Amino acid sequence: MKYYIGLDAHSKTSTFAVVDGRGQCVLRETVDTTEKALSYVINKVQGERYLTFEESTISQWLYLQLRERVDELVVCNPVYVAKKPGAKTDFRDALHLAQELRTGHLQPVFHDASHWIQLRVSVSGYLDVVEEIIRFKNRLKAVFRAEAIATDENSFYGNNKRVNELTNPSAKFVAGGLFRQIEFLEAEKLKYRKLFEQNKQKYRPIRNLMTIPGISLIRANIIAALVCQPNRFENKHKFWGYCMLVRHIQKSGGKIYGNKRIFGRRELRNVFVGAAETINRTETSLRDHYDALRARGLKHSEAKLGIARKIAAIALCLLKNNDTYNDNYAEYLQERKRLRIEFFNASNHS
Repeated sequence: MKYYIGLDAHSKTSTFAVVDGRGQCVLRETVDTTEKALSYVINKVQGERYLTFEESTISQWLYLQLRERVDELVVCNPVYVAKKPGAKTDFRDALHLAQELRTGHLQPVFHDASHWIQLRVSVSGYLDVVEEIIRFKNRLKAVFRAEAIATDENSFYGNNKRVNELTNPSAKFVAGGLFRQIEFLEAEKLKYRKLFEQNKQKYRPIRNLMTIPGISLIRANIIAALVCQPNRFENKHKFWGYCMLVRHIQKSGGKIYGNKRIFGRRELRNVFVGAAETINRTETSLRDHYDALRARGLKHSEAKLGIARKIAAIALCLLKNNDTYNDNYAEYLQERKRLRIEFFNASNHS
């Protein structure tokens, strides 16, 4: 018999709700969040076991601990889980997940046990540091703007002597602290760059990605870490959706009600749009493609987005084929396809 297990997991305790094929709850239990306790509850279920829990900070750990103990494991996206009315409890959440799994209404989130998932930890840490640097810089600029002091020059954030330009003693104290915190975070950012340099030497896909114009060391590490297994994307259109580079039209009753981006990784959108911006300072076929889009009447933002999609498609192709980029990549792919067809035909005739 098939059993559907909903797990509402927290750092200290986790609650299970198990339903059968008819939707009847046959087991409920709350245990400590340890490998031994979680396995004990799952082993109580005799039959085909289908497990689900929501994506969270501990979901990767749960995935590694429990994937071999069930017939199928779905780490679901909480954004797409239907909201349940009524009081919120751990058991009700777990039961709702089990029922949604039984009816096939859950949207899975990719998880894997490979080294690429582990690379995500370092990339996530780097992005957090960058976000904190931006936040502290904005606060620092706000302190100076409050006294109408210009902060536009590039050397501003590295010149802590500018604190002396402030007249308010409290503002001087705050600005001094912000300068020190920015200096510390910039040093931490450099440590991540050294780590990414090691990744470049260790992983060929990262080196392949860096052959694309506009894809730097940092961007290549981010792409490799977030894509992980490129074959999970059926085509470039699916990948564009994951990168939030396309919008989907909302239509009902024959009327269009606007459009929206599907849920994806905004980090990849920032990487590819940033690479497209870099392309404008190069003399490559990608820059020629941008100029062609502009000549057709597209605005800068639209043409830049078109280039971002093209770079994303090339990146996916390189990851799938373990290949490097050249400036005539479209012609290169056509020639390679022609050679494969010739080889296939020759093999069939022999």
